[in-house]
This record gives sequence, C-alpha cells and structure tokens, in this order.
Amino acid sequence: MIHFTEIDRAQAFRYMGMPGTPDENLLALADRCERKLLVSSVPNYVYRVCPLTSSETGIRCTGTALHLTGKDITAHLNGCTQAILLCATLSAGADAAIRSGSAADVLAGLVTDAMASALTEQLCDAAEQEILKQFPDSYPTWRFSPGYGDLPLSVQGDFLAALSAEKRLGVSVSAGGMLIPTKSVTAIIGLAPQPVPKGKRGCAVCRMAKTCQFRAKGVHCE
Repeated sequence: MIHFTEIDRAQAFRYMGMPGTPDENLLALADRCERKLLVSSVPNYVYRVCPLTSSETGIRCTGTALHLTGKDITAHLNGCTQAILLCATLSAGADAAIRSGSAADVLAGLVTDAMASALTEQLCDAAEQEILKQFPDSYPTWRFSPGYGDLPLSVQGDFLAALSAEKRLGVSVSAGGMLIPTKSVTAIIGLAPQPVPKGKRGCAVCRMAKTCQFRAKGVHCE
C-alpha cells in the first residue's frame, strides 16, 4: 500500500481542461477536495510477472488465460520476454468522495473527480517505480492499458482474473469492460533483455482520440 500526502494539482487542473491560473476560490475548493479524497482513498496495487509467448493474433501471458490481441500491443511488446501485469486502484472510497462532492456542489464533484484521476496516475507511477526496482537488468516499456490502440477492453476480465484483483483489491469489471471502482487502472509493462525502441503513446494510440474532450480543449490527459 502506498501513502500520499498531496495530489499533483497541475495534473488535476489539466484533467479539468482549465486554461490559465486558477483563482483563489478554486484553489480553496481544491484544498478541501484534496483533503477529503486523501482521507477517503486507500491507494493500493497488485502485480504479476508473466513470460510471454507469441500467437497468430497477439501475445499470450503464460500461466494465465490472458490473450493480448491486436497489432498495437504486439508492437509494444516486441522484443520483450516477460510482462508485468499491474492493477492499481484508489478503492471505493474515492468513488464515494466524488459522489459526496457532486451531491453538495457540481464544481466540487468535478474537482474531486479530476484530483482522483491525477492521484490514480501518481499511484501507477509509484507502483511502477517500486516494481521495476526488482528488475534492474531488464528494459521496461511504458504502461499500456486495455482500450489503448486496438487492444480491446474485453480483456479486462481475464486481466483481473490473472491477478485475483477482485479478491485482493476489490476491483471488478462491468459488462461494458469498465473497472469498478472507477478510479482503477490495469496496465501492461513489457520487460526486455535489451533496450526497447520508444513507441507511440498517449493520443497516438488512444481509441478516444477523435472524440476526446481533453483534446477538444487543447490539453492532454498525460
């Protein structure tokens, strides 16, 4: 379990698509939302390292039912012999904080949601740093999540099963492939025995790129 004492404000405001510098009222609201979210959340993660084998349609994670299909994940893991399967969550407490904020004030709900997204990213970064310390001789890729490129959300069920994430973290998946609690993330980090080329990331492989509200406002979620 990882403990946080503050949330990346700059990242949170980017998630809100906010231009310029926030005024004093918004900063004060952000203070209140941050305190509530930090108290309500229980950031945690689980992971598993799997050997990889190629198939005609993608890559299989040996020892699990997880089959990563599509050209994008295949290219992403090119040269990798293993992959880290990661699931991170802020817990149901974060969802409760967002609902509570929204019930009291729409703007408070928006700020809390944006801060929760930023905190989720911080959690993933911290988890990745901790995990990779165990693999000093390997070369990692960046995190690639279901829904990026042509890797479908339909793999979420097998992904969570491979990690026993529902039992260990309380994370489940909806019929539509969305994770519950909502501030949860699954991601694959490839491990290669030699340096891996930098691949496309962010908007370049995101399936929401054409309809993304962040891009419409001229900002990015990363």
